[in-house]
Amino acid sequence: MSEGCTALAKLVGNRYMLAKNRDLIWTDFTDSIVFEKDVLLVRGVDVSDAKPCGASFGMNRWGLSACNTTVLVTDDPPYDTLLECVLRECKTIEEAYDLVRDDLSSGSRYQWCNFVLASPQGAGAIEIGDGVCVLERDSSMIIRTNHHLVLPTAEILKKASAAEREAGGPLATSQSRRQQAAQLLRDAASTMDIVKLMGTHASGRGFDSICRHRKTGKVSNPYLGETVYSYIAEVSGLGSRDMEFRISVTPGNPCSGVFKEFVVDFDASDEKKEQLVMRFP
Repeated sequence: MSEGCTALAKLVGNRYMLAKNRDLIWTDFTDSIVFEKDVLLVRGVDVSDAKPCGASFGMNRWGLSACNTTVLVTDDPPYDTLLECVLRECKTIEEAYDLVRDDLSSGSRYQWCNFVLASPQGAGAIEIGDGVCVLERDSSMIIRTNHHLVLPTAEILKKASAAEREAGGPLATSQSRRQQAAQLLRDAASTMDIVKLMGTHASGRGFDSICRHRKTGKVSNPYLGETVYSYIAEVSGLGSRDMEFRISVTPGNPCSGVFKEFVVDFDASDEKKEQLVMRFP
């Protein structure tokens, strides 16, 4: 599914936080999640048939967390299916990049996107275009909105139609949103700092706003949408055998929502995992 999202990762001491605001044009959207032996996945959605597919956000027992943002809507399959493969099969950011590169080399194609990843070894972003990908690594933080920073796609995105950009919006607003998020993330040191960041607005609360609001009354742009969910994954005890996993989520706008925190125990019984799934907002 095409999403106009803000996604980021920050390592602080022996823990990291991965966060995403999920901005969609759909109304009355409800998440679905999968919690299995090795992975917890927030499902993506195939816009062609409105059925859940792949992963939009998630984490695995090896300490790798990941989420995605759209860059360009094409006729190719949704990138959520590829992100699910990453979370199911990879333990590190390097393994994730190798999987994506090899899959594209084999001829697979996906809508253009960014994958934002966090691991005990650092943060990263995999940019995916038309059969190409590139990895950016950083030891402490990474941010992506709805454009590429490394792949040379800016001119293509400037010329893209509103439908091709969908909830991603104009390139300039995505660039402005990323710059604002980067400034705030540099000083973020706690989960509450990330909560505050994800609820931050630009003046119009539109495409350039980290927390996006749907316009009331006459809608000037049918692709504006709004923030329908906000997620924060927190993994602590990095580098140890006893890492602790948590996911916090609020439906709707994070500026006014209350985040509900869940402890993610990959060794829990199937019954307890199902209870977490049922309690998920």
